[in-house]
Amino acid sequence: MEGLNHNPGGVHMGKKLVVLGCGNVGSDVARYLAAEGAAEEILVADYNLDAAEALAKEIGAKAVKFNATDPESVRETISGADVVFNGVGPFHRFALPIIEQAIAAGVHYVDINDDFDVAMALVSTDKYDQAAKEAGVTVLFGAGSTPGLTNILARWGADQLDKAEAVHVSWGCSFAPAMSSAVIDHLFHCLTGDVPQFIDGKHVDIPAWSGERIIELQPPFGTYTYSFSGHAESVTLPKYLPGLRHATTRSTFFQEEGNELYKKLIALGLADTEVIPKLGISPRTFLAHYMSTPAAAEALAVDYGTDTLGAVFRVDVEGELNGCRTQIIYEIHIVDFGKDPTSTCAANAVLDILSGKVTQAGVYAPEAIIDPEPFVTKVMSKLGANLHRKMVQLDTIKA
Repeated sequence: MEGLNHNPGGVHMGKKLVVLGCGNVGSDVARYLAAEGAAEEILVADYNLDAAEALAKEIGAKAVKFNATDPESVRETISGADVVFNGVGPFHRFALPIIEQAIAAGVHYVDINDDFDVAMALVSTDKYDQAAKEAGVTVLFGAGSTPGLTNILARWGADQLDKAEAVHVSWGCSFAPAMSSAVIDHLFHCLTGDVPQFIDGKHVDIPAWSGERIIELQPPFGTYTYSFSGHAESVTLPKYLPGLRHATTRSTFFQEEGNELYKKLIALGLADTEVIPKLGISPRTFLAHYMSTPAAAEALAVDYGTDTLGAVFRVDVEGELNGCRTQIIYEIHIVDFGKDPTSTCAANAVLDILSGKVTQAGVYAPEAIIDPEPFVTKVMSKLGANLHRKMVQLDTIKA
């Protein structure tokens, strides 16, 4: 790519965008937005300056080193930007401090936070929302695939009903032993201990891996057992979709060996976060870094057999339509791993702010401020993915 100024038809020339984190998602978001001509200036930032400079050279951007644990470094890096995309995980460590700096600097903010405790901190009080409103800043959190696309599908379904009463999110994927350390840390975070679900009109903490539900997916995928996991959807959907009585999140690996592996590691205490004094590192930190290595990929590999490889995001919306009990089911099938749904969704959320489609100041999850149909349609087109939709109405036959 020759740089950013080659595209005079960009979404918002004259704008400055900062991308924090040059890992897989942050890099893909930067590439996508550079190709779209989304801003006149893009700055990519990472603790690893070599990685930032390599990405900057590739897309015609600028690069800088920054430290996500240092508030002054964050503030200096994002100062003067119109929008900052935060791709630094795990988000239960980094999201809130960076959000605070974005609000203080008057910079619109987007992330892919998928941790339930961060979502709870953002929506359980008006602290962050009020500060963002006073600063005229949009804070759009959890704008990836799940949460993110799943939330928007929930909104789309709820809007088609006269009354929405329940949303059940189920995400599953083929087991991949070697992922980034931040992703593995997140998986242990949402699969360990008690996790929040919204049941009978209130949030309750329920053990992860409980609440098993057998779900038959559309072909080419099969039938799998899903169980409760901790994700942001169960926290935000009840807030932004008034009237819900239930909002749950379940997950699974399509290969049962993957589920059993995580259960065993957790049972052995290897997901614990307490630092071992003589080692100076927690079991989870060690395991997250080990499982991101090629050695772990080889040692923990499973036999996929004839299974279709990919990921499925399913959203069941239940309620009433024309006096009948109605269920709307969405399924998104991802089978092309060359196109990442998380970064694609996040990049389009950034575009919605840069282009002025989203202008509301305050703190929001995607279901609160993103128009579902055009957003989902565009993302599906970019991904080349299939969206399945089914509506079921239950009639009562009187004796």
